[in-house]
Amino acid sequence: MAADSELSELYKRLATIEDDVDAGRYRPGPWESLLRTLRERPRAEREEIADAVARVSRKLHMRGGRRTIEVGSAITVELAATIAGAVLLIVAFATASNLLAIVSVSIWATTFQPLIKLACGRALGVRYDYAYLWALEPRLKMDFGSYIAAPRAARILLHLSGTVGSPLAVWIVWLLLPPGMALARILCWYAMWVLIGINAVTLIVGLAGIRRLGGFRMRDSSSGAAAAELREAVGLRA
Repeated sequence: MAADSELSELYKRLATIEDDVDAGRYRPGPWESLLRTLRERPRAEREEIADAVARVSRKLHMRGGRRTIEVGSAITVELAATIAGAVLLIVAFATASNLLAIVSVSIWATTFQPLIKLACGRALGVRYDYAYLWALEPRLKMDFGSYIAAPRAARILLHLSGTVGSPLAVWIVWLLLPPGMALARILCWYAMWVLIGINAVTLIVGLAGIRRLGGFRMRDSSSGAAAAELREAVGLRA
């Protein structure tokens, strides 16, 4: 009975948030508080409330009138861009063009991240709603109900997978480039370490409990979100 009462209270809090969003009067705070509570609840409860969480998450995310595309279409675009990057890389090898190599690695660094995170998410049981553009970076909006219902270890692994794609893409190109294309190799080498460094710093800052750097929320990055989940796993507030 106690569990039923607690679940009923979670539904009430969720309904209040949804009413505020629908009425245009929602202010930040209640959603984050609800998610902290949900992440600590038993998995059976999180699975039961998942559909409602996904619905409200979608409404919150769409408040700014984001332009979106279907996940399947987004994957097609990402795969096509990845293939285009590979073709450019082949041409770069054939012509010893540092410029084409740099363009190709830029494409791969952009496309590898969402594709790897998507594959990892699906393997872990996390679904996706749609795709959208965040700054200049394509992003996939998770079905937040399926995310919150997943075990914490799966959620941490999912976020960490989002830190792999871009450095991996640059490393692969660096590995493939011949010694004669020194400029592209040097740029790839430094870019790889810059990307690794950014992810490492964001993870460390997040683990330290710092939620924002300037106007940037740590949770908006994969490494920052992983840090928040890790903090909660050891009983610290994210």
